[in-house]
Amino acid sequence: MGETKITRDSEQYSDIYRTFLRRGARGLTDVEARALTISSGGTALAPTGWSNYIDMEIAEDAILSRVQKIETPNAFVLPIYAEDATVNTNVAESALGTQSSPTFAKPVQGTTSGTGGTYYTFAQKKVSAWVKVSNELLNDSKGAQDVEEFLRRVLVAGLIGEVNRQILIGNGTSECQGSFNSAKGYSRTASTGVATTNTMKDVISAVWGATASALSPLAYESWINSVAVINSRLVASFDPSFFPVLFPSFRGTMVNGTTVEGLPTVYHRLSTTATSGDTLVHFFNPAKYLLAHSFGAFSVARYSEAAADTNETIFVASIRCDGSITDKFSILNVNRA
Repeated sequence: MGETKITRDSEQYSDIYRTFLRRGARGLTDVEARALTISSGGTALAPTGWSNYIDMEIAEDAILSRVQKIETPNAFVLPIYAEDATVNTNVAESALGTQSSPTFAKPVQGTTSGTGGTYYTFAQKKVSAWVKVSNELLNDSKGAQDVEEFLRRVLVAGLIGEVNRQILIGNGTSECQGSFNSAKGYSRTASTGVATTNTMKDVISAVWGATASALSPLAYESWINSVAVINSRLVASFDPSFFPVLFPSFRGTMVNGTTVEGLPTVYHRLSTTATSGDTLVHFFNPAKYLLAHSFGAFSVARYSEAAADTNETIFVASIRCDGSITDKFSILNVNRA
């Protein structure tokens, strides 16, 4: 009779995995070690429940829940939308059925990738998080289930935090292409105008293109779906008359009278303290960001006394993903004048 295959979604696999977390590969039999397919680097695939848990946490996350997501282990190329969908204006009604009817611009596949080109090559990169745990806790047999739950929560939180950081300010080479750096690469930067005030009015004016700058404004569709990423270095100043972007939400009135309120905000260390030329706030529409991932290949490596104190063990969790903005007109950096 052949042996029953131990799958990642089985309780038997979970039991073996708990033993691996507590005692390492040396605590497993040869059969158990093969079931976990432990690599030469000490990495083992986590049970399916761990992957399901990260999916659940992502659904609750302020940014990750809103970005486009695709699960794939393969690299692929995607055009970046580089033109606003524009229509001909001042066209006579009698001419609407002729060749001068409204036309729409289309994205074009270019020959260069990254923020300076018209397409982005998605090639998954490793994202890791780690935690140190005392060996005394791991050796407590009564706490096996609790130790696994603790490790899962901490490692998943660390991974989500790192992916969020990369979505905002990733370098696009060894990390996801961050929206903030995309805005810099696509010259999507507006100035607030008057350097001595930098009021909320100045910020809104820059976003909607009401300044003398030739920069096209942030599209209304992207504005109402944006997250306002405030440069956390602004917190050094608590004078609301000088740095009103510290307010908890953005609101304003469009030229046509439409009022927008309650734009969600997050704080992040975008650049240096906002002196002249530095970013006050980054506007970013997550719905225009694509994250390609393989969260199902969630793996954890166990390192005993490696870069840790004698009585501690380090656990390193890894997933693979890559991401980029798919429409350059959905992002904008607003710099202090």
